Amino acid sequence: MLRAGPFSDERIIKLANKRFVPFFFDLGNEGAAADTAARKFVVKARPEFGGEMVPVPPVLFMTPEGKVLGEVANMATTAEVTKAMRKVLDKYPQYDARTSSESKTKSVLEEATLRFELLDDDGAYKLLASETSPIALYLRGHIARLRLDWRAMDLAFKDIKDPKLLDDIKIERAYELWTKKDYQSFQGVLQGIGKSSNRFSEARYYIGIAEYLLGHKENSTAIWKSLIKECTQDPWVYRADWAYTNVMEGDQKRTVLSPNDKRVSLLNRIGYAGPKNPDLRGPSPSR
Repeated sequence: MLRAGPFSDERIIKLANKRFVPFFFDLGNEGAAADTAARKFVVKARPEFGGEMVPVPPVLFMTPEGKVLGEVANMATTAEVTKAMRKVLDKYPQYDARTSSESKTKSVLEEATLRFELLDDDGAYKLLASETSPIALYLRGHIARLRLDWRAMDLAFKDIKDPKLLDDIKIERAYELWTKKDYQSFQGVLQGIGKSSNRFSEARYYIGIAEYLLGHKENSTAIWKSLIKECTQDPWVYRADWAYTNVMEGDQKRTVLSPNDKRVSLLNRIGYAGPKNPDLRGPSPSR
């Protein structure tokens, strides 16, 4: 799927992989993402996208037969995309039905994890109330962090001793510093996340963001450049490229949108149309 903007968000990726079949292509007949069959499929449902010059298309939620169930603007925010995805599933519950394997969850933790991935945070949180395993406590604390409930997060994390979760807990707790705009302390915590950690790319991405918000633009772009060069592409690498491209294009006071223009993106993308990476403005009330 297209891993840019909101589509690099953890919650959207999980829900998309559970309930949708993501497919990205270029409406044009040329280019690396051109797909004649996909174009015909969409144009049959939306003829307005069949011309040579078309408006920026929305993200369409469609059945295999070509019926449009819903849509959301291509440049929508993470909150708008998650709302649109859940709206489609709530309106057409047959596409939200559990698979045979999902109907056979073997433990409270499995059921809570599934509910979390389907954006039922309340259901997942309640199920975990009496669970005491490290991973269950971590998931409960993670949900509390996403809600910005720092007290509940600390209560969930306080008894976790599993060394495999220490980096996860360190980063989860660091987000409180992020929301308080204490970028120096936030960055200091993240510096302790080593390259072998499963949270390394996330930590490096936010170290770059903190540098940018502290006014050290050259340091931030160098950090993102290093991350993109050294790490396997994942959602944080995509977000780093988004931020890097926004900052570099801002210096040039132009946006690259033509395949013939010199690329700014380190991942060789044409550019990122629409809103800038929201992390460049600092924390939002919901993140």
